[in-house]
Amino acid sequence: MRRITKISLVVFAGLSILFSACKYEEGPGISFRAKRDRISNEWKVTGYAVDGTEDAALKKSFTSAGDSIVLYFVMGRTNFYTFNMDYAAGYSSPTKEKVLTMNPKDDRTYRDILANFDANNVLYKTIKQAGKWSFNDKSRKVSFGANEMNDISQSESNPTTAVNADIIMLKNDMLKLEFSIAGKKHRITFEPKNDEIYKK
Repeated sequence: MRRITKISLVVFAGLSILFSACKYEEGPGISFRAKRDRISNEWKVTGYAVDGTEDAALKKSFTSAGDSIVLYFVMGRTNFYTFNMDYAAGYSSPTKEKVLTMNPKDDRTYRDILANFDANNVLYKTIKQAGKWSFNDKSRKVSFGANEMNDISQSESNPTTAVNADIIMLKNDMLKLEFSIAGKKHRITFEPKNDEIYKK
């Protein structure tokens, strides 16, 4: 009987550690999928709040050309991040061309559209077009930036770390990050473009 009690206590302690290790402010309480696998995807912004108030203009800054082009935030499993553009779901280019080419009905080039995002999108301006990411603070935060070694797996006080964000939610189908930008809390909600892990 004592042996069963000891085993039960060990199992209970193990589960308690597992539950506490996986908790984020908005979940999940527990997940059997690794954090790296959950965060690795092409993410579309579906919500944007500044100091707790929804900001429609900042959310709209992730689209261009009458909402036909979407700026996706890509986090790769190999610790790189970047921004990609693609046509919005359901939109079909009249010429069936990809965003990377010029559309005859739109004289702007890929660089022009990207320059527009650089000028108007706060997240893009803050962490730049591409770099490296890493978990920090026992995976409660994620850092974006790069040093000469292209590695930011280091302490938060290191000046080569560009930007830190609190992870509010880290689910397979939703990601919420909170950045401190110009003294304000920018909470961004993302939903995945892909059903599977972005393995690159």
